[in-house]
Amino acid sequence: MPDDTMITPVKTNTLPPVANIYPEIDLQQKAKEPNKFLKVLGGIAGGALNFVAPGLGGILGNVIGGGGSSFGSYGALMEQQRQFDEMQRYSQISSSLQQRQQSQMLNQQQQQSMQLIGVQHRASMQAQEFTTVSNLMKTRHDSEMSAVNNIKS
Repeated sequence: MPDDTMITPVKTNTLPPVANIYPEIDLQQKAKEPNKFLKVLGGIAGGALNFVAPGLGGILGNVIGGGGSSFGSYGALMEQQRQFDEMQRYSQISSSLQQRQQSQMLNQQQQQSMQLIGVQHRASMQAQEFTTVSNLMKTRHDSEMSAVNNIKS
């Protein structure tokens, strides 16, 4: 029996390469640590700016010097931008789905209202028919009673 690769798989000890789905994440992981000069410059600029605008100095210091946070790295900013874009896309999809559901609910309410109006109209017509037949039968009965009373007297 010949070795057919379709029937008997070839055994190898190597795994296939792993594909990168989000290459921006690799950028964040490979981001270099900022040099000491930028750290010092960021600290000085942040401290000086804190006197002018409290709270803003720390942010600027982190941007210039890195500050050990992920805010200063380009990869982290790209990841934050990607997440923000994804959240906006999900928000747009969610709002369009909500609008579609609201319009479907309004259509269902309109259909139910029209059905209710139809039921009310049929009930009204039946009540009018009953009243008409009842009045005719009462009139007939009264005329028959008067005929009977005339014969007796």
